[in-house]
Amino acid sequence: MKKYTFIVMAFLCPILLFSQQKIIVHQGTNVLLDTNVAKLQGISFENHSSVFNFNDGSSHSILLSDIDSLTFSGDMDTTQKVHITYAQNQVTVVNPYENQGVSITVNGSAVSIATTAGISDIEYLIDGTSDDGSLTMSSDLAAIFILDNLSLTNTAGAAIEITSTTTTIIKLVGDNILSDGNGSSKNAPLVSKGVFTFGGNGNLQITGVKKHGISSSKAIYVANGNFTITAASDGFHSEGFKAYGGCSLNITATGDAIDAGGEAIEIGNSTIVINSSANDVKGIKTDDDLIIDNNAAITMTISGNQSKGLSSKKDILIRSGDIDITCSGAAVLETSGKGKDPSYCTAVKADNLIHVTGGNIHITSTATSDGGKGFSCDGNIIIEAGTIAITTAGNGAVYINADSIKDSYTATCIKADGHIQLLGGNITCSSSGSGGKCISADSTIIIGNIGADNNVLHITAGTSGERFLVSGNTGGGGPGGGGGAGDNSDYANPKAIKSEGNMTINSGVIRITNTQTTEGGEGLESKNVLTINGGDIEIHTYDDCINAATNITIAGGYVYCVATGNDAIDANGTLTVSGGFTVATGARGAEGGFDNDNFTFTVAGGILIGAGGSTSNPTMNASTQRSIRYTGSENSAICIKKTSGETVLLYTIPTLAGSSGGPGGGGGQGSGKSVVLLFSDPNLTTGNYTLQYGGTISGGTTVNGYNTGGTYSGGSTKNFTISSMLTTVQ
Repeated sequence: MKKYTFIVMAFLCPILLFSQQKIIVHQGTNVLLDTNVAKLQGISFENHSSVFNFNDGSSHSILLSDIDSLTFSGDMDTTQKVHITYAQNQVTVVNPYENQGVSITVNGSAVSIATTAGISDIEYLIDGTSDDGSLTMSSDLAAIFILDNLSLTNTAGAAIEITSTTTTIIKLVGDNILSDGNGSSKNAPLVSKGVFTFGGNGNLQITGVKKHGISSSKAIYVANGNFTITAASDGFHSEGFKAYGGCSLNITATGDAIDAGGEAIEIGNSTIVINSSANDVKGIKTDDDLIIDNNAAITMTISGNQSKGLSSKKDILIRSGDIDITCSGAAVLETSGKGKDPSYCTAVKADNLIHVTGGNIHITSTATSDGGKGFSCDGNIIIEAGTIAITTAGNGAVYINADSIKDSYTATCIKADGHIQLLGGNITCSSSGSGGKCISADSTIIIGNIGADNNVLHITAGTSGERFLVSGNTGGGGPGGGGGAGDNSDYANPKAIKSEGNMTINSGVIRITNTQTTEGGEGLESKNVLTINGGDIEIHTYDDCINAATNITIAGGYVYCVATGNDAIDANGTLTVSGGFTVATGARGAEGGFDNDNFTFTVAGGILIGAGGSTSNPTMNASTQRSIRYTGSENSAICIKKTSGETVLLYTIPTLAGSSGGPGGGGGQGSGKSVVLLFSDPNLTTGNYTLQYGGTISGGTTVNGYNTGGTYSGGSTKNFTISSMLTTVQ
């Protein structure tokens, strides 16, 4: 029936040739031939085939059994597709543009396309299977490849290679497979000198046996499609990379999963899964900016030594999306100068800036990742919004640095060589390895914006690993990471939040819990000035809750801190309280709620309650607000009233941790289970007061021992007079 129909149509052709411009031969929905009638010399029948003879002397033969119908068109239709079908060692080509500048040659299962047609976006429908096939194209303008259930392997070179610098759009239909071999002369099974743009709803499986999976000398844009890539080197290798529009990428690479060279990376509205086990590689890498936005979903498993997850030589900007990275690779000591320089397995690494303004980020650095980092930046880190949870478990270690000096490295959740600004979001950091740190900056740290609602920023941080000795002799131990007589020890100490420069807290809810039972694990530490202007801060540690080398200033906010083995607030220089509400509890013995090593202690405002085995005394000639020092019993309630009956303080003295005895803290100490209490309030003025003790507080609201709105009953009474800036109640 097909032959009969075709013969009838052939008789009609001479008449139609005069009135029509195109003849189109169909096989179902496929086009076998689409040509200008004016270029036809005639049609003949030979060996069960129809032979189309052209004016230039060429011909095109089609089996009669393949032809379903003929149609004619009065207009040239440049949307017709070139159709290339692989059948192992044979290739069938339908080229409707063969007389318009598209030349296609076939040598066995190797197809070569060269086009100078001057027609943009010619579509090439490519399907079939070949275990030893290839397609090479050079095009003067952008072209469109439709891969429709194509399976193509070329062990000697690329499966598909674009040798021109024009853009190639690849649309995926069905399941497609491309692969090369160890003997390949090219660096990927899919390679181009121009831009690749991927779309369609189909699947593409790439196996880069020789080197990369998909390689371009220019950019790669992935709009749609589902990709599964296994590569001996990089999964995607290009100069610039963008994934958007709902694509899905699953990459297992021995090199970098995505390497965009010196151009930027943008990822949005896409799903990316990366498995990387090689040493010293990156999951997603660029020498330019790396931008994650528009609800991207990225999951990475990074297990190679000193390997990185997200890596940029410039800025990493995370604006939204879900990021989950697990790192388990070890640190590597590389030769540097007279010693070594450590390089760590890191989840997010940038040279200039890490800036987070949204998204959900979950990072786990396992126990095998010694010195592992969550965020690490050679420059600055700014977090303004988003939910960030980082856990590190790797231990620290000692090494000889480039100057031939003993040094150490430790795991850190968030580490910057420059500044850190934590201005918004929900940030949770936990470090359990020896010497581990949650947040650490070699320069300044700013937490919260001035005047902002505390709920804009939540920080939860905690360490549980113990310190370790770096150099020297312990000489018997001592507080603050030091030791006793003859101690020249240098320890790598765990810290919750530490800055080498100034630290300023303006707002936010901050919760710190360090569970060590030996020294070194401090809460907030600045190697210069630490200023608290606001915020809701609660700290529980063994060592100092708050420590600064030069000055501590509390000008606002709510601060509650408890140290079970040392001072609650320890200024190794001056200490100033001018506002806020501070409750600080130190340990027994020589430890106090407030300690400033006999430097100037200025009380100029705010409410402060310090409890411990001792206390530093406010400096009389520097203070402008009056204070009371009282020695009472643990777990006893006290009440201070003016003679007018106005209650100034209702407070339950806490039970202290630690051993009793030891030298005073520059102002006096208790003995046994007695507690030295330092209290200051703007309501303390000159005049007569009563102190009630041994009684009971009832009613009201009690927070951290401080009661408001309650009443006091029972007990004994002491009368005293305030006439100076510091009054001791005996």
